Amino acid sequence: MATIEASIQAALFARMASLVISPAHPISWPNVSFTPPASKRYLRVSHLPNATERLFINSGGKHRHQGILQVMVCAPLNSGEAAAMEIAGLMADHFPVDHQLGGDGLQVRIPKRPNVAAAMIADTELQIPVSIAYECWA
Repeated sequence: MATIEASIQAALFARMASLVISPAHPISWPNVSFTPPASKRYLRVSHLPNATERLFINSGGKHRHQGILQVMVCAPLNSGEAAAMEIAGLMADHFPVDHQLGGDGLQVRIPKRPNVAAAMIADTELQIPVSIAYECWA
């Protein structure tokens, strides 16, 4: 059986992998070789676990695991923001409030609508961050 941390990440990544958008955007996963497509349109995923909280005195009580699944919607420079912002909105819709992600007997919950931030200009691309908060009691 996988650890709590690995199970949480697997549940988040499985949900991310089930996203269907048009046109298709390949996904760059953490620590996996990736070459951006010629279109320069893709999604880059990062998992940012936060501090685990012990909320109960009972040493056998559950802990609250929380964090963010960070997805960067990447697009070519000088192509405008509208299409990339639409993809960011679809990404937020794919992780609805109170959605339960299962895996290895755990329930990972999306406690609020994901945050879509302002577009940023990087060296070679436009990036729109989508921050998907999660929590899990285990």
